[in-house]
Order: sequence, then structure tokens, then C-alpha cells
Amino acid sequence: MDFRDLPDGRLRVTAQQRDHAAAILREAVVDGRLTVEELNARLPTALNAFAREDIYRILDDLVPAAALPAVVAEQGPMGDGPGMRWENPLLIRSTWAGHHQEGTWDLPPFVEIIGTGWGGVKLDCTRARPLARVIDIVITGNPSVNLIVPDGWGVDVQQLNVSGQSGTINSMVPTRPIGDLPRLILRGSTTMAVKVRQPRRRERAITSG
Repeated sequence: MDFRDLPDGRLRVTAQQRDHAAAILREAVVDGRLTVEELNARLPTALNAFAREDIYRILDDLVPAAALPAVVAEQGPMGDGPGMRWENPLLIRSTWAGHHQEGTWDLPPFVEIIGTGWGGVKLDCTRARPLARVIDIVITGNPSVNLIVPDGWGVDVQQLNVSGQSGTINSMVPTRPIGDLPRLILRGSTTMAVKVRQPRRRERAITSG
């Protein structure tokens, strides 16, 4: 496709237009039109796009040509606050005492788990309210992580790098979600154990109660 034939290709794009393009790419991963590897390859272009032509190039096989100008012009209602932008993730810090994120809470599309000590992080999403269909979780600073997700959610751990004697990944959750349920993508690196599971019977009883 000659992107010069599309209208206003040289117009500069806003931060909201970049985020909207990124959201389209992330939705394409959920419904199987893109692989995680393809998402990783295209996402930097979306987030650093200078003009509409840059966005046209990464969406041309996902959006009909006639609809591309309208999609690029659309202002994506991503919202504000920590976790709603790639460059401003929700930060979850683990100290020596560890950190538990549980109960009812909003799970935004961008999360970063930072290990500032050797304490572990328990991220319980059983009653979390997901704010997007694709959730990026980046792990840094070598924390151990225990991730609990509801039935039907998907968790992709293929982008996560673990090393060292204690570095292991134990996931009992499918990579792909059921229907429109969320898909979590774990990235980053750690030298500690990462465990991904669904709630145990006792935890289900507490939640239902």
C-alpha cells in the first residue's frame, strides 16, 4: 500500500493517537490476529510515532484501508492516572517484608513490579477489575512473584526471563483467555521464582463469601 495516498499522512500525531494505535495492537493479540512477538515488534513504532504514516504502516493489515484515517484520527479514551499509559505504569514495590496486592482493586493495562528488597510480591487478581483486555506486567529488581488470576483468564510468560539457581517459572494457567476475558503478558526479568495459578478452593470460598 502507498501510504501517501491516504489523507493527511504527514500530520503529526498526539500522545492519545499513539496510545489508541497501541490499544488496537494489544486487542489484536487477544483475538489472535497478532502474536506477542509481533506486538513487541510494532509497539515501539506506535508509541514513538511521529506522523500518521507511521501508524498506518503498523495497522494496515489489521484495519481496512478505508477506515485507517478515521482510526488514526480517533482520540483513544484510555484515561489518566498510574497504569493507563505505557510511560506511566502502576508501580508495585516489594520491600524486605514483601507486598500483597489483593481484595477489590483496579487492574490497569500497564503494571511494573519492582523488587527493592528480597521480599516477594503476591498479586491477587481474583477480585480485581481489569481496565483492559491486555495487561502488561513488567518485573524488575529480582522479586519473587505469586500471581493469582480468575478462571478463564490467560497469562503469557514467554516474554519473561528468569535466571540463577532460584529463578523458575511455574504457570498452571493457559496462555490464551476464554472469550473476551483478559490476557496478562509478563515481561522483564528476575532471579527468583514466579508462580502463576488460579485460586485454590479455600480462596474461592472466601471470595464467594
